[in-house]
Amino acid sequence: MKKLLVRTLTGAIYVGLIVASLLWGGLTWFSLLCCLFALAGMWEMIRMFKGETARMTPATLLDLLTGISIVAAMALSGGRPSVLMTVGAEVTFLILLRGVLQLYLHTSSPIKEISTSAMAIGYVALPLATACCMDYFVGPECVLLIFIMIWLNDTGAFLVGSLIGRHKLFERLSPKKSWEGFWGGFIFCLLTGAAANILLPEFYGGNIGVYLALGAVVSVFSTLGDLFESMIKRAVGVKDSGNILPGHGGMLDRIDSLLFVFPASAVYLYFITLLSN
Repeated sequence: MKKLLVRTLTGAIYVGLIVASLLWGGLTWFSLLCCLFALAGMWEMIRMFKGETARMTPATLLDLLTGISIVAAMALSGGRPSVLMTVGAEVTFLILLRGVLQLYLHTSSPIKEISTSAMAIGYVALPLATACCMDYFVGPECVLLIFIMIWLNDTGAFLVGSLIGRHKLFERLSPKKSWEGFWGGFIFCLLTGAAANILLPEFYGGNIGVYLALGAVVSVFSTLGDLFESMIKRAVGVKDSGNILPGHGGMLDRIDSLLFVFPASAVYLYFITLLSN
């Protein structure tokens, strides 16, 4: 019971921070929250890959700085091409600087070091930067809708999987996941999309098909994101990515789904916008 209460309280704070930052904090506060997620997630990724040898070295600091810079700069760009070009140049410079720094580090596996840096930036920082861009382009309400779909997908998968789950979805990576649970989460996402069509008719002309397809995209990529992190944890031999969130494990354990969902949703909504113009 105590563990359940701790897990519930941690989850409520996590959800509350996201909702408050999107609806009342504006882009600045949501961007700061994404920077914190990136900082914690990248450090967990580096620690998982390096194990006990992980230290806060100049190279690690540069990796974290690059990740946070990507998130913050993309949020502050406002979609302006000139600013985006500057951001791209800055990020490229930081990545090249990381390569130069590696030349002077006496490590037994420089390729592993560089690969770890690239993985932390590409897997954690870039998707969170995408979430910030979506806040600007589609609005905080739509971004919050995607978060709600992710949460309800997890809820639906857990409830249905616990009740009637029999057929394993991906036993090699996640023995507890079932096809019944997947379809439960999928239906929850579709129902959320149908409700959003009523509550947010100003988006995409109240086209229910857009919302239903968004729910399908979120459900599929949320599941894939969870499986991908499970693959990483199994590869490095850890149960949780960290312990920063009581009752939930690490930050990556909490945001693994959205790291796949937001890039996929951004691509989907971008093409929907193109087709509607």
